[in-house]
Amino acid sequence: MSADFLPRVKMGRVVTALLLLAVISTAGLVHLIWQRTASANVDNVVAALDAQSTGAVRNELASQLALVSSTAEIVRSVFFQGAIKPDDEVKREFLFLSLLREQPAIAWIGFGFRDGRFFGSHAASDGRIEMIEIGKAAPGAPRALRRDRYKPIPGDIFFEERVKTESAYVTEGSPWYRKGKDSTDPAWTVVDILPSGFEPSIVLSKRVEAFGRLEGVVMVAVSLRQLSLTLQDLNIPSESKVYVLGRDDVVLATSGPSDGVMAAHLADFPKTDTLSAAVASARKANPRGAFRTLQQSDAIGPVFISSNALPFEDWRLLTAIPRSTFAGDIDENTKRVLFIIAGIALLAAVTAIVFARLLFARPLARLAQQLHAVECFELGAVSHTPTMLAELNDFSVALKRMSSGLSAFARFMPLDVVRPLVDGGIEPKPGGKLTDITVLFADLPGFTEMTEELGAGVEPHLTRFLTLSIAAIHAEGGTVDKFIGDAVMAIWNAPNDEPDHALRACRAAAAIRDAMHAMPPLAPHHDTVRVRIGINSGTALVGNIGSAERLSYTAIGDAVNLASRLVGVAKDNGVEIVLSGETLERTCGRVDTRSLGEAMVRGKSQPVPIFTLERKSAPA
Repeated sequence: MSADFLPRVKMGRVVTALLLLAVISTAGLVHLIWQRTASANVDNVVAALDAQSTGAVRNELASQLALVSSTAEIVRSVFFQGAIKPDDEVKREFLFLSLLREQPAIAWIGFGFRDGRFFGSHAASDGRIEMIEIGKAAPGAPRALRRDRYKPIPGDIFFEERVKTESAYVTEGSPWYRKGKDSTDPAWTVVDILPSGFEPSIVLSKRVEAFGRLEGVVMVAVSLRQLSLTLQDLNIPSESKVYVLGRDDVVLATSGPSDGVMAAHLADFPKTDTLSAAVASARKANPRGAFRTLQQSDAIGPVFISSNALPFEDWRLLTAIPRSTFAGDIDENTKRVLFIIAGIALLAAVTAIVFARLLFARPLARLAQQLHAVECFELGAVSHTPTMLAELNDFSVALKRMSSGLSAFARFMPLDVVRPLVDGGIEPKPGGKLTDITVLFADLPGFTEMTEELGAGVEPHLTRFLTLSIAAIHAEGGTVDKFIGDAVMAIWNAPNDEPDHALRACRAAAAIRDAMHAMPPLAPHHDTVRVRIGINSGTALVGNIGSAERLSYTAIGDAVNLASRLVGVAKDNGVEIVLSGETLERTCGRVDTRSLGEAMVRGKSQPVPIFTLERKSAPA
């Protein structure tokens, strides 16, 4: 089911349901145990305890296998999102090692590259951790193997040795790789051979893509030996057994191997193992579906046998509990009631903690991180994370919408202005301050004629001009103030301080001119002069200009007016860039200019010294 179609549940209903479930289940189980014990109805008591044990074991196994799935998804997501590249050795090792140490039940976390290479972290049976890397080899040639061994120490690991040799393991030929590569869904396989050698395991593999191309396959494995040890550690009744069966009754794990050996199939256990023989008979009589039955055994008496499907592939969980296990003295059972109630209460507490973490704590923590990203104006990091609780899901959706709105808002104002405005650093009201700035105006020569010539076809040329102009301005730390038809206005030293703002503006102007000449002319008669630019430096009023209802962050004043009119002066002098003497003086001679003399500019009572930026000759 898609994450967007998860059922949405009200938080209050969830809490109420959990409380009712805890109270009703606890009261019901206590009443059932007491009633059956008092009435000496041993058979019914055993059936109830069998169901409880089966459910606990099934939940534990399902939880472990779900943990395997989530671990594989973490690695796949990290690689898919590009947070860590599969070829980034250091970060890749850190990720695999961290996940492996956090999940003791997992034996392998690995990645098979599409070119046949393999890298994985392996929890060895002796408690050590191995980093194994298998290189690519030519057809028929051996593959290079690097094995780094680490010994866990409190809070860290200690490097012991590095072994370099050769490996016969072929990643692309392994069942888990082939099945994971060809499937868009998680693929479960049972394999006998892994890069460390013979190690029967269940493996979950997931395909990793980037831009629609296969990058490799993530694998997470749990060894069947470790799975059997996990079953042995579960709190199941004494003299009982638990079996995990695969397809065709292949025994994947059991809580008690017969004579120290685990049979390959359920029917292969020795005849001396009466409990396994009873399970095999019950399974033969009930080949399909879930069942709970009482199987008679001449050696140990009646045996309660249950079969339940596990939520992975077509695996099944079988439990076998001899009736004699619970057929003790009624008085002894009465004494145990207190311990049973305590166990149920503990189970309820653990369940409540787990559900609280999954349904409340984790989603709230994610939302807090998203809010922090909005606070820092890192809007690209904000994403909608679906959750089952309707209120938290609506909160996440609203947060994503808000970040999208802020992103759109940032397109209409300079980001350096938007960020302090969102942070509260700039009040949204009219006002400004006198600031020493450099102003640049740039427009397309003959735009009116081009519009008449090309009609709607002029738009791509205008967009191209504005795009490269913005890029050049931003590259020099300038702020794009506004667009005026085919012209762009930019300022330096506001809102951020730029001590060399005049030099930066001149470099941006040269970059715009060079970029325009690097492209084909818009028309044959627009070849020589590609752009008109005016630059001036001086004091201007900079800030939020407008009314209480609508504001614009801009600069106004004589310095701005002169920069605008120098565009026309450039046209009169047949050049592309004109800067004022004030701007040239502030560059401290670090630009190559040519004097154009003085020009009378409308609004100025005295002639203005003007200069043009020399264009560097193209190399021969």
